[in-house]
Amino acid sequence: MIAHVAQAGEDRGRVVLQLRSAHPSAIALQAAVRIARAFQSEIESLFVQDEQLMDCADFTFVREISLTGREHRRMSRDAVARDLHLAAVGARRQIEELARRAEVPLRSRVVRDEPLRALSIACAETGPWNVVALSEPFTGSNSEMLKQLLVEIAGATGLVLVGPRALRTTGPAIVAVEDVEHLPGMLKAAERLAALDGAEVILLLVASDDDRLHWMDGQARLFVEAREDVRIASAEIARGEAAVIAETLRRLQGGFVIGQFGGLVVPDEGNLRPLCAALECPLFLVR
Repeated sequence: MIAHVAQAGEDRGRVVLQLRSAHPSAIALQAAVRIARAFQSEIESLFVQDEQLMDCADFTFVREISLTGREHRRMSRDAVARDLHLAAVGARRQIEELARRAEVPLRSRVVRDEPLRALSIACAETGPWNVVALSEPFTGSNSEMLKQLLVEIAGATGLVLVGPRALRTTGPAIVAVEDVEHLPGMLKAAERLAALDGAEVILLLVASDDDRLHWMDGQARLFVEAREDVRIASAEIARGEAAVIAETLRRLQGGFVIGQFGGLVVPDEGNLRPLCAALECPLFLVR
């Protein structure tokens, strides 16, 4: 497990930012830029025109309904293509402004494909040290989608995403530690992010029983020794209560959370709604 993205100029990866609408999450865009800054990388914004949406427009019975529900119109391929073009232009302007201010190299392109396939192809073109950033907030029902992204995109080392209540990208860099063997790599990523603002690093030890937490605490303290910029906290998740870790993360008020997919914090199956509701900062998810 490596939480890493290639530096600009290495031609071995970058932050691949998936855009799909004219109104991406502002925090998600900021998160992508901060990852690129932290790793001295570049960003490729990839606006994906969903091929399935274009196919739907070919059916005469498909109607587009307004947000109020009071208006509807027949969808046409030309109208959908025009709307997607305008959305791509608007989204590109937003990320261009953020990248310019942060002095992060940026490339932009538009592709028409199925979203997962588009990301897989983009990461295979230049890799293997890519990080995929999603511009749309994830929801509590997205565990299967997250699993597909991390399993099927071979050229990506991690996934950056935000929930619908994301508020900030500044603050402590929190490492949710479930396996101390993964601590060195995750800590290095957290140090890079924390260094952007001189923030502290919090190692949040997560286990299902007190004995394991006590052992993990001893191992973590041996590893970090007496560093003043690293704080150790812990959370016991009895009976797999996902709401416990979600609330702990909220109270720590981090600027970024680094976690492992498929564990107690972000399980590969089940309910992600507590995490989704509590997460106020971006999540950097690694395999």
